[in-house]
Amino acid sequence: MVIVSGTKLKKMKLSDIQEVSSGKDGNLKVNYNQVVEKVFEPNVTELDDPDKVGASWGFQDDKGRKAFVWSYKFYGEIEDCNTFSVSGDRSLLKDLFADKVVFY
Repeated sequence: MVIVSGTKLKKMKLSDIQEVSSGKDGNLKVNYNQVVEKVFEPNVTELDDPDKVGASWGFQDDKGRKAFVWSYKFYGEIEDCNTFSVSGDRSLLKDLFADKVVFY
């Protein structure tokens, strides 16, 4: 991901973590492909509840901030999902998704 701040470009490096969230802090209003573009392919779906979760991501940045994104009770083709649940470091999620993420 590239963040534009003034005229400087900063590359955000995200790495895989093999964890899932224990609770929901907000919603993300983007489609599946937008999540993949900002993060990477789902990496922890098999660790989540297979009856309720179609795709799940666990990741952290180079500062150690952790975040989680997952589809909850979406029963169509996962590529058609356009609302995801989120938790973790709010500043990381805001850096990645800006106003597309809303917290409770």
